[in-house]
Amino acid sequence: MSKPSHTNQHLRDLDAKFDSFKSNFTVPILKDQHLVFIETVNRYINTFLSTGVPSHLGAKNDTTGFREASPKLRLLSSKAIHRLDLWINTLVFHKHHPDRELPLPPLDVLIMLNAYMLSPRPFLEDLRVRDLPQLQTFPIKEIASRIHNNEYKATPHDIESWMHTVRVPFDIAQMAEFIDITCPRCARHLRVNWEESSGKGYGQAAFETTCPSCPTLVVNHDALCAGKFLTDFKTCQHDQKSVLQGTLLDQNGVRDSLEGGRFFLNELVNILGKAPRNELGDQISWSMETIVHRVESAKDTRLHKKSVRALLRPYRNSSPFTADLVDKAFSYIDFTEYFREDGWFDGSMDEDFKGEVLIAGIAEYLKFVRIAAETNKTSYVSHEVDVVWHAHQLIGAHAYREQSIQVTGGLLDHLPISHMGDTLGVST
Repeated sequence: MSKPSHTNQHLRDLDAKFDSFKSNFTVPILKDQHLVFIETVNRYINTFLSTGVPSHLGAKNDTTGFREASPKLRLLSSKAIHRLDLWINTLVFHKHHPDRELPLPPLDVLIMLNAYMLSPRPFLEDLRVRDLPQLQTFPIKEIASRIHNNEYKATPHDIESWMHTVRVPFDIAQMAEFIDITCPRCARHLRVNWEESSGKGYGQAAFETTCPSCPTLVVNHDALCAGKFLTDFKTCQHDQKSVLQGTLLDQNGVRDSLEGGRFFLNELVNILGKAPRNELGDQISWSMETIVHRVESAKDTRLHKKSVRALLRPYRNSSPFTADLVDKAFSYIDFTEYFREDGWFDGSMDEDFKGEVLIAGIAEYLKFVRIAAETNKTSYVSHEVDVVWHAHQLIGAHAYREQSIQVTGGLLDHLPISHMGDTLGVST
């Protein structure tokens, strides 16, 4: 049976109840400040998450209990990441015209932006490189104003602006069947299909094509990753103020660390050598996996072998982004479907009970943060705690970073379970 929605007074009552719980904390920022508001978490769940990704795009694994992405979701995620990159590139215009309203992009791009911001360390590093202050805060209020009956309805202004600036269809289903990429070896433009019946399209896991100018090279995702790395590797050798992706911040995420980034680069130069870009690419057969293996197996190096994969993780995806957003999109399905199956969106869950769950989730999140501050260690968290963590991160990249530093002494990073084996600093 459908229940009445939260009123503002009810939310204030919940906040008052939670304030009494917080009085037991001794850490000042946990006791006296709101890291995250109940209303913020509630809005995030009932607006953005309620739009969700159709559950048929991922099926549960009977062994792990987690949802796994279908080939269709991989294809849609790859297209959405491409569209996110196109949209971010247009924000340069808005950076120079801050008085103009920033239109919202399509839902698929917002989902990817959400996933991007929930990778705080990579997101912060990319923000520094692209210098785009508009991406500081996730536009949850603006999104809420466009959601009706759990469906995202873009305004005519959103659509018109997107078509004028990004110049691709607003509806992802109307995207062209191809994408233009460059050969990682010779930089020749290659037009490839997003999807092939053979499973070797660009948006598919087994992507593979050839370059007329480099007939012996198999152009696949691994080769594109290697090309991305080698380009940055050579650029950094010639520019003493440049560092590789993912190495701009110090280990705790507190400050820029050019010295640390250059140290890692110099160790890689000692291992991989100073051969010209394409010569080095040929040596490693244009394989990022080969590069990782060579660095991990190097004997005369000061690098900790356990940290190599974490440091090179930004080059395990071929997109311009430091974070692997395809991996993040896969996690998004399992996350949203958990709340859908529990009755958060269809009115079947009692609203008072929802409030109690939110209070408990925020309370457990603050305990989680306190433990991270005291031990510099974290553990897996439940969906109810993780959604609070999400809402906290979406207040703004720099605000979240500063609060993390105040409480834990470093950036409380948010990583998927798949990265637990090769982490740096604090993570889930």
